[in-house]
Amino acid sequence: MLAGLLFLGACTGGTSDDATDVSGDRGDGPNRGPIPTIAGGVALPVVDPAAVLVAEGLAFGQPLPSEQAAAEVFTEDPEVASVIARRVHSVATTRLVAQVVVLGLDGPEIFDEGVLDGFVRGVVRSFGGGPLEDVTVETQLTFRSEGDVSTAHGFRDGNLLVVVTAPVAVDATLVVERQVAARAAGVVGSVEPVTPMLPRPVEAPFIAVPTVTFQPIPPPEEELPPTPPALPGATAVQGRYGVVAGERRTVVWSFAVAPATYPSAERLEPAMAALASGRAGGTAAQTGEVIDRVVLAADAAPGVEGALATRVFRYGALVLVVEGTDAAQVDAVVADWISSLVG
Repeated sequence: MLAGLLFLGACTGGTSDDATDVSGDRGDGPNRGPIPTIAGGVALPVVDPAAVLVAEGLAFGQPLPSEQAAAEVFTEDPEVASVIARRVHSVATTRLVAQVVVLGLDGPEIFDEGVLDGFVRGVVRSFGGGPLEDVTVETQLTFRSEGDVSTAHGFRDGNLLVVVTAPVAVDATLVVERQVAARAAGVVGSVEPVTPMLPRPVEAPFIAVPTVTFQPIPPPEEELPPTPPALPGATAVQGRYGVVAGERRTVVWSFAVAPATYPSAERLEPAMAALASGRAGGTAAQTGEVIDRVVLAADAAPGVEGALATRVFRYGALVLVVEGTDAAQVDAVVADWISSLVG
C-alpha cells in the first residue's frame, strides 16, 4: 500500500512499564488518547472506461486468458479498484497492434499527489522495462518506457491509468495518440470487447503442416463420409482427414460464417463452445490457449455413442474444428496446425 501512516509520539518520563506499552494509547497526560494518524487520499474524478477504450481505426477485443490473468494481478494492490485488459486490433486488417490495460485507481488509498505520480510512472516503467520519458500528446501528459522487447506508453485520465504495450514503439504511441484524440473529441467507445474478424476462403487453412496431411474426404459414392458438425450461421464448410504417419487419426473442418450473424469474435465464441460440447456428447467446453489462439476443448463424454474429443478455434472469420477418438492426438494436430498458421 502506497499510503503510509505517520505516527506522532510524545516523550514522557514514565517508568520502564510505560516504554513497553504498545497499545497506541498515550496514557493520562495532556495528549492522552489514541495516537492520531494523518489522513491521506487523493480526490480523483471518475471517468468511464469506455471513454479511453476508443481510437480511430482500432478495435479493443478480448485478451487471451493468460493476458487477462496477468492484468488481474493488479487488483491485489489496494490502490487499484478495477482492471480491464484488451487486445488492440486494426479494424481494416485485424492485425494485432498492441495490448492495453486500464486500471481504475482508488484515490483514498493513495497518500498524496506525489505518491500518485510515482505510482503512475512506476507502472508504466514496469511494463516497458526501460528508461521513462515524459511525452506530451496534444495537451495530455503521457509517459513512455522503451525496453528491449516491448514499449509501454501510458497516461492518467481522472481515476484511470491507461497503459498500452507493443513490441514496436510506434504502435504503442499510435494507440495512445488516437485514444487522446478521441477523448478530446468527446468520442466514447464501449467496455464490451470487440475483436474484428478477417474474411478468408473456406479452404484457406488447409496449408502444409509438417506433421499432418489434410486429405480430401472421398465422395459418398466411394465411401461413407463423416457427418459434419452443425454450426448455426455457417455459409460454407469443407472437411478433411487429418492424416498422421499414413493413418487417418482426426477429422478437421473449416466453416465460413456470415458477418451479419457474427460481427465479432466475441459473438462467435458461444457458438464455437456449443459445437465442441455437442460433438463431445455433452461435455462442457473448456477455454484454453495455444500459442496466440483461444481453443475451446471438450473431451468425449464416457458412454456416449459417437462422442469425440473435439477442439475448436478461430482463423480469421473461419471456425476450425479438429476431432477424433484420441484426445492427445487431437491436441497434437491442433498445436501443429496453429503453429503453421501463425508462421
